[in-house]
Amino acid sequence: MGERVYQFKSLPWQQLINASVITLVLVTGLDYGLTLILPAASQVQIGSMFGPPWGLLFSAVIDMVVGILGVIILERLMGPRPLISVSTLWGLILCLLLALVLKTLLPIPGILLGPFHRITIVGLLLGVFSKGQQYRR
Repeated sequence: MGERVYQFKSLPWQQLINASVITLVLVTGLDYGLTLILPAASQVQIGSMFGPPWGLLFSAVIDMVVGILGVIILERLMGPRPLISVSTLWGLILCLLLALVLKTLLPIPGILLGPFHRITIVGLLLGVFSKGQQYRR
């Protein structure tokens, strides 16, 4: 138990937080930019795609892309020889989840990023671990 607590404390938290913030700023900026660029009719059409029955699938795919982007940004922040492990990927998921929860508290309009659901967790897990599968040791 003590070894796991040490491992948790020794994660590169600054890089994980930075990667999460950069990821959410990019995704939120893109999402908000779409609301500015697209006419209202197109936004309604896109919004209707996120309704039943395909809404959860689209949400999971978008959250999966957020997870993949988070790993890519983390790789860039960690330098040329990244020391990423499964524990680091779990830390990234935690930071991304916290960032997404905090994002939902901000009144930033968007089309793609919806409210926080359980499917958000599934999408992030799939994205982070599909992109980070090379770091499993």
